[in-house]
Amino acid sequence: MEINALMMDPTDHVVTCVSEVGKGEKIVYRKGGEVCTVTALEPIPYCHKAAVADIAKGGQVIKYGESLGETSCEIRTGGWVADHNLFSVPRDYDSELAGNDFEMCARQSEGAPDMKGFQFWGYRRAEGRPGIRNHVLILPTCACGSESCRVVASQVRGAVNIVFNTGCSDVEANTAMSQKVLTGFACNPNVYGVVIIGLGCETVPHDKLREKIQSMTSKPGVSFGIQEEGGTLKTIEKAVRAARDMAAEAAMQQKELFDVSEFFLGIECGGSDATSGIASNPAVGELSDILVDMGATSMMSESIEWIGGEHVVAKRAADRRIHDQVIDVCRRYEEHLAAAGQDCRAGQPTPGNKAGGLSTLDEKSLGCIRKGGTRPIVEVLEQAERPTKRGAIVMDTAGYDISSVTSMVAAGCQAVIFTTGRGTPTGNAIVPVLKVTANRRTFEKMEDNMDIDLSPIVSGEKTYQEMGREMVGTIRDICNGKMTKAEAFGFSDIAVGHVCRFV
Repeated sequence: MEINALMMDPTDHVVTCVSEVGKGEKIVYRKGGEVCTVTALEPIPYCHKAAVADIAKGGQVIKYGESLGETSCEIRTGGWVADHNLFSVPRDYDSELAGNDFEMCARQSEGAPDMKGFQFWGYRRAEGRPGIRNHVLILPTCACGSESCRVVASQVRGAVNIVFNTGCSDVEANTAMSQKVLTGFACNPNVYGVVIIGLGCETVPHDKLREKIQSMTSKPGVSFGIQEEGGTLKTIEKAVRAARDMAAEAAMQQKELFDVSEFFLGIECGGSDATSGIASNPAVGELSDILVDMGATSMMSESIEWIGGEHVVAKRAADRRIHDQVIDVCRRYEEHLAAAGQDCRAGQPTPGNKAGGLSTLDEKSLGCIRKGGTRPIVEVLEQAERPTKRGAIVMDTAGYDISSVTSMVAAGCQAVIFTTGRGTPTGNAIVPVLKVTANRRTFEKMEDNMDIDLSPIVSGEKTYQEMGREMVGTIRDICNGKMTKAEAFGFSDIAVGHVCRFV
């Protein structure tokens, strides 16, 4: 019989169907070395879960060997398990804090000890890691400067711009975050130099932002104010001349060979479905482990999507302090939302996630965290904070993928790998964003946007370990200049997290 469902752990109560199953049809899956079958009591949609044991009302549903939440009614063997009969329950964070005897206890992947580290051609920077791109960044201080920046970048080959939606009418914490992101963009290794355009009456004017950036890096930088220069046209003319001269200088810089240990990868997921947790995220986790073993740095973010799996992430902590930081990040996230009368489970999973077979935040998180790999976590960072260590790192960001990527780029990653199940076109102006999916339908329907098809994992043609190894070569090619599809389109998505409303 042909396998049409996957069991992630022998203790699981459910399997994920990798094709539609009609009422009365057989659900066929492997449990260890044994092929098992149950009869579907109702139609089971593609990527959705079917029970392989009776589950009582109020009982826990186990997948990945962990609880996805509790049932709202009895579910019989062969029944459909989804958001209509499964719900998430609050976490008991106090019980998850580590004792004095804590040691890193996460199961480690084998990695690829037979694979040698690689070198890549990059652009040396006076400070920090090398760039794998050599952009001139046209940077607005506020929303009012964004359109002028777009026009300037369109006139200069080698220039990129971002559209910034804030920078004014903000409380102090929002201003601080905006400055953290803007200065982080300017300091990203992929940026050669920066041309700043402000309005003149924003919270932090262009000259002050330029001074902040120049205190952090020796990269060339100039700035202009639209009100000071006499309007949009005069500002654009001066900025184009400055950007053109900077691009000419950047074009003269010669590439040099760098070791993979100088590489910093951001890891993201968005538009997830069940294939994300069972295939693409484990493959990217394998890639992360291999790169870390080679000496590189990788970073997983989206802390709201650790909730329900935070205890699994915390097991990877290199020490007790980091373990409890992971737990506390999730606790603080829930408390922050609760203070505003909100519940994170109301927005997570998203409607698209649920349609793709993810029923609870716990299920989404348990699949999401697999993309971070298994290596010991050496540092926990706040949003847009630059790392001080190398290895496996996590960052406290929103679950909104564009905001999360924004923070990782501001922290200095040179590239982002982005797993998706439902599909997404998103990209970033400063770093290449590599889109991978294990949903064959998504890859076929969105081939213009997807870079890698990982669906052979779902069909059983390849293992996630094999495809993780294969992606090392893709990462090497991107470091050496190969463009991702989002990069070729020139996509430039950013979003900056706010602590409260505009004032």
